[in-house]
Amino acid sequence: MYIGENLSTRYSEVRPTDTVALALDKVNELHVHQLPVVKGKEYLGLITEEDLLSAEDEGLLIQDLKFTFPFIYLFDYQHIYDALQFLETYQFDLLPIINKQKEYVGVLTQKDLLRAVNQTLSNQDKGAIIVLEMEDRDNSLTHVAHIIESENTKILSTGVRMIENSTKVELTIKVNKNNISSVLASLWRHDYVVKATFNDGSDQDDIQDRYNLLMNYLNI
Repeated sequence: MYIGENLSTRYSEVRPTDTVALALDKVNELHVHQLPVVKGKEYLGLITEEDLLSAEDEGLLIQDLKFTFPFIYLFDYQHIYDALQFLETYQFDLLPIINKQKEYVGVLTQKDLLRAVNQTLSNQDKGAIIVLEMEDRDNSLTHVAHIIESENTKILSTGVRMIENSTKVELTIKVNKNNISSVLASLWRHDYVVKATFNDGSDQDDIQDRYNLLMNYLNI
């Protein structure tokens, strides 16, 4: 999903000829700590709330302030995951976005990004979540997908997380069904460790019990 598809519709930029007072009003109105400074379609950099509060006179123009604006931006054709990394790195409330012609086109806010990530992960769709734990060397999404799809279940999204201080990974899978009993049984038959399930209508403590029942059934 592209950044340009998720730009904020709120007017958040200020001009070099705007006053510090106007910029502070906008900071308070939008509940942000940074604002892009834009001249026409030219992006000049970010001004922070701290910069504005340090001005000696709120009647000063932004262009007359004695500091350099951080020149941080992303392109509208980049993926939202790039924005996610930037926001975590810089701890900003918003990111200025420019196009291929390096013209300012708007901002991506934390709220915009959260909504976009939610859609990318199909989190708005109903379905259960399965968390598998395995050795990194055994991480084969193709094999896991084959097992799940063989139970007439569709994978909506996946995510992999390295487990700290180990050689194992967590593979999180969202599927298009809430009733995943047959999927879990199939995963267990293939010796996968089901660490947790969510939104499948059962308590987390039931996972091992269900596995034991399956093993007892197979031993009969």
